[in-house]
Amino acid sequence: MTRYLDPLDSAFLLLEVPGSAMNIGAVIELDFGDVADPTERFEFIRKNVADRLHEIPVLTQRIIRAPFDLTWPSLVPDVHFDLDRHISRVALPSPGTADQFDVLISEFLSRPLVRTRPLWQLVIVEGLEDGRVAAALKVHHALADGVSGAETFASLFDISPEVRAPAPKVDDASSEPVASNSMSFVLEGLRRLRAEPALAVSVVTSWLTRVFDVVRTVVRVALSRGRKRTTPNQPSIFEARRTSFNGRAGVEKVYHRMRIPLADAKRAAKYHGASVTDFVVATVSGALRRLLAARGEEIPRDLIAFVPINVRGDGDAAAMGNQISGMLVALHTDIDDPVERLRAIAQDSAKTVGVQRHNSAKMFQEIPRVLGPTALSLGGKMFDAFGLFDRLPPMANLMLSSVPGPPIPLWLSGHRVVSAAPVGPLLGPFSLNVTVLGFEQNLEFGMLACAQTMPDLATLRDYLKEEASRLIDTAV
Repeated sequence: MTRYLDPLDSAFLLLEVPGSAMNIGAVIELDFGDVADPTERFEFIRKNVADRLHEIPVLTQRIIRAPFDLTWPSLVPDVHFDLDRHISRVALPSPGTADQFDVLISEFLSRPLVRTRPLWQLVIVEGLEDGRVAAALKVHHALADGVSGAETFASLFDISPEVRAPAPKVDDASSEPVASNSMSFVLEGLRRLRAEPALAVSVVTSWLTRVFDVVRTVVRVALSRGRKRTTPNQPSIFEARRTSFNGRAGVEKVYHRMRIPLADAKRAAKYHGASVTDFVVATVSGALRRLLAARGEEIPRDLIAFVPINVRGDGDAAAMGNQISGMLVALHTDIDDPVERLRAIAQDSAKTVGVQRHNSAKMFQEIPRVLGPTALSLGGKMFDAFGLFDRLPPMANLMLSSVPGPPIPLWLSGHRVVSAAPVGPLLGPFSLNVTVLGFEQNLEFGMLACAQTMPDLATLRDYLKEEASRLIDTAV
């Protein structure tokens, strides 16, 4: 039987327009290892990936969409799958500096994934000045969120220098027909309705229930505009004010990384009664405050971040697809003192995260179901064609997320992973994404932005490092 994507997974695909890089991924650096020949090293990595493809079926499946998006998109096996279209190697020109590497990665992340193939790509980068090898992975958000992606793609890695043998292949004896082209979706849907007429009634009833829930929530939010917050310390969807880095992202992206010692971040957070996540939010807040000041731009009101949150149950981390919601977080950029800012953020977090996780999760999941694939696809095109993301009030000023890292060291084809910076998506009205990953002894920051609205992303990176140091230095 055809495997349809869930509505939320589908939304990341259907709402995608030129410029919205709805991909997630990671940029990792590897120790040089014992293999000196670059070609031999690349072929070893390539073979390791090829041997384990069957452990991650989504890597060999492509997405098919029905005409006019009348049904949800579906994953089907790619009978023409060619690994060489998904894994490649490049080399930095001498001397292979960190800035040269970030430029190369920015170009890699600017290129969209080819829709007629499985939606992922891996590039091996050689020629780094310290003798290391790097790898950059991107995968479409329709296939995974940060949690499921990290868990599932861990199959490509090992927990020791010894390369493990791939898991045994299991033959798929299913004889169920699978849709192979767009029109077959429509025909399959008609066959199912003819075989089960009651299915139509069930679908309509369920849809009407979801419409009522969503409309009720939307009306409640709309009526709350201009009134006192119903939940103190929690921003509303109407509070964010446009800044110079708000608006739809262009096709050209820029990417930068930075890291700080995780132990220092934990010590500073604990000293001030906050969490590591609060520490990250406060660091980003201080850096953005300084960036706007450097641009000569007055902050119109407190900046607000859209923060994806994981709503998976225990044991669901490895399940592919998206099980996420989102919440709005006040950055308290109106507070000058970094310690006071951190404590204010921690206070908000303690009072509102649980409330937002409960209230917004269902809403975030149900809206795509209510609108349906055709409306989602048309809506994305309309917003893009009329430039509405540049005209309507922004929901938030940036995307800010934290992804749990692996609790143990990792190796890729015998190469020790020494750093792993995350890559978050640029969705709809957001032209700046800051994603943070705890990896071994460091907090790894990955910043992706529109090159036009954030030409000074490297400056933001430097401010992030300085703001983190300021908070760390207060924990004495």
